[in-house]
Amino acid sequence: MKINTKLSALCIAATLMSVAQAAAAAPAVTAPAEATQPSVASPAASVPAQVPAPAASASATMSAPAQAPSVPAALTPAAAAGSAKAATPVAPSAPAQRPSTSVAPAAAPSVPSTVKPSKPQQPSTSAPAAAATSVKPTQLDKLNHESAVPLVLEAQSRYQYAISGGSPVGESFQLNGKSYRYLSEDIGTRSKLISYLTQAYTKQASEQFVGKFFVEVNGRLAQLNADGGNLLEFNRATAKMVTMTPVKRSYLLTVPYPAETKQANEKITVNFEKVGSYWKISSAPHVIF
Repeated sequence: MKINTKLSALCIAATLMSVAQAAAAAPAVTAPAEATQPSVASPAASVPAQVPAPAASASATMSAPAQAPSVPAALTPAAAAGSAKAATPVAPSAPAQRPSTSVAPAAAPSVPSTVKPSKPQQPSTSAPAAAATSVKPTQLDKLNHESAVPLVLEAQSRYQYAISGGSPVGESFQLNGKSYRYLSEDIGTRSKLISYLTQAYTKQASEQFVGKFFVEVNGRLAQLNADGGNLLEFNRATAKMVTMTPVKRSYLLTVPYPAETKQANEKITVNFEKVGSYWKISSAPHVIF
């Protein structure tokens, strides 16, 4: 009887132990539900949820799955690291803005680059203008392919005035069966005509022209009663230097005819010589025009 009584007591004790374990396991099962709520609400509530877990080894193993949600919580730093890595492309976006700022400095150098060309361009464009306006062709001290043309135009004007007899033309007369006319008073003598021509020509070229086309009658210059000239448009001529020395130069002029004539351009070589401080044309007028 005593043995049976002891066995019964042991069975009762085992039953109570199993009930106690079941009771201990029951709160451990509900603990994860409470753990999930504190994990959302506040991290401090997860501490009491882990306190009953050490009460039984089985509950400890059971709580391992409950800790599995905490693993994502541990992963949140990795996610934060991932978000930090995702944020690192934002850092290149700041350098991406640097090109935009570097564009502004690039625009700043471009301003001087445009200003520097403008300075050379102003002299280059103003120099021909100055040569054409302020410098007289009869006082040309610097000869180039641009200033040569205005001097040729001045020489043409003086040639045409002289070959047409001046203004007004003097009276006509007969000599050796030919009709002559006296030149106008301003160029009516040899000295006056030479002085007038040497403003654009050398003295030698002027004397060559006067000796060929004019005669002296009673101390006055006269010429055949006829007009001369051609259709070449020297105002549209271009010049190209052929030879050059410090005091002598030659330019090849390309001179067009009027468009309606449909004639090819003429190529005329004009020689220049420096007389004193100024350049003169050393080709005779009738050779050019």
